[in-house]
Amino acid sequence: MNHLSPAVCGRSRFISHGFLPRLGLAALLGLCAASTHAAELTTVSDKIPAKPADQRLHAALAQHKGKPVVINFWATWCEPCREEMPSLQRLADRWQSKGLTVITVTVADNTRQAEEFLQETGIKFTVLHDPSQSLSRPWGARILPTSLILDRRHQPRLRGQGAIDWDAPGIDQQLQALFK
Repeated sequence: MNHLSPAVCGRSRFISHGFLPRLGLAALLGLCAASTHAAELTTVSDKIPAKPADQRLHAALAQHKGKPVVINFWATWCEPCREEMPSLQRLADRWQSKGLTVITVTVADNTRQAEEFLQETGIKFTVLHDPSQSLSRPWGARILPTSLILDRRHQPRLRGQGAIDWDAPGIDQQLQALFK
C-alpha cells in the first residue's frame, strides 16, 4: 500500500512505474561529477577537520606522518570515479619514491563491489569504506570524485572536484611546487 498522498508524490502510477526509485538514483548520480578528466586542482587554505566520531581516516593519516597524502573520495557507481582510478594509481606509483601516499574513501558504496573493482583493476590503495558518509562529510566531499592533497603536516593544500587526469604534466608541476 502506498503511504504517500497524491499531493506529495503526484499520481500513484509514478510510484508503481519506478519514478521515485529513478529519482533516488538520479540524486545519487548528481553527486557524481559529470565530466571526466575535466577537473583541476585548486589551491585551498582549509584546515584539517576536527577529529570526528569516526576516527578511521585520522588513524590512516597518522600512519603516514610527515608524508604528503592524496585523499580521494569516490564510489563504484560513479563512472568518472572509476575512470579516474587508473591514472591515480599511476600517480601513486610515480610519486611513491618521494613519499606520497594515496588513501581512498568509498562513499555510500557497496563494500564488496568496491573491493572487487579494485582487485579487477589492480588498484593498490589504502581503502576506507564510508557507507554512512561519516568520513566524507567533514572533509567537504559533496561531489564525487573529490580529491584533497595534504602537505607533510597533513594540511589541505590542493582540492579537485570531478575526475582529474593524474597523468597531466601540470599535476606533477603542482605537486613538485607543493612538496619542495
